[in-house]
Amino acid sequence: MLYRDVAAQIRTEFGDGRFSPGTLLPSENDFVEAFAVSRTTVRKALRALEEEGFIERRQGQGTFLKKGALTRRVSSGMDFLSHTSLSGVRPGTRLVSYRRRVRSIAEQTLFETPAADEVFELVRLRLLNGEACVLQTSVLPFTKLTELPRRQFESRSLYKIVEQEFGARVGRIREVLSCAIAPVEVREALGLDDPTAVFVSHRIAHDQDGHVIEVSRNYIRPDHYSFVQESSSAEVMA
Repeated sequence: MLYRDVAAQIRTEFGDGRFSPGTLLPSENDFVEAFAVSRTTVRKALRALEEEGFIERRQGQGTFLKKGALTRRVSSGMDFLSHTSLSGVRPGTRLVSYRRRVRSIAEQTLFETPAADEVFELVRLRLLNGEACVLQTSVLPFTKLTELPRRQFESRSLYKIVEQEFGARVGRIREVLSCAIAPVEVREALGLDDPTAVFVSHRIAHDQDGHVIEVSRNYIRPDHYSFVQESSSAEVMA
């Protein structure tokens, strides 16, 4: 087995979404035994994977997965910055736009307020290690958010801003996940080729009293993200 074959096998085994960036990989000895190859072959394979940015080798600590699909639990209430930081990757946010606008009939129903009221719309590009991974549009009933400096929406969690400014804390999130071919503007924002399938996540966040405080649509690159749904024993059917 050539070192390129070993590198390809490691890429296949650890890059399919089961492991998040920052995962500690097996030792050189483990790879030698698993693939029945020499230590030299394993080292050449790891060097090649490091050069392409798939892994990171830290002196005295081991080899870590650097590029892979970030795993997130469906309907997780953890904000993007906290989740990605805990997963060992460098998060980033680029503000695309924010504005006040008239709410739609659907938003009127969700937010349970008069149709004449306006909403706050926020569009952001989410980054993992400097690479675009999510195009996110959030709509909230708090129009005074337009008074905050732009940098707040790039450096802080939106949920923490809402809690601090309006006393609304996220209590429950409902998420519907589907797949679709990315529209042209999404492909351009995420740097995707044409045509490309992406995850589409529609999330509705409720506060501690059950009121809807955010509705969001997220276009997510599947080569950067994977989703997991965990069930308790009571939910598993025999």
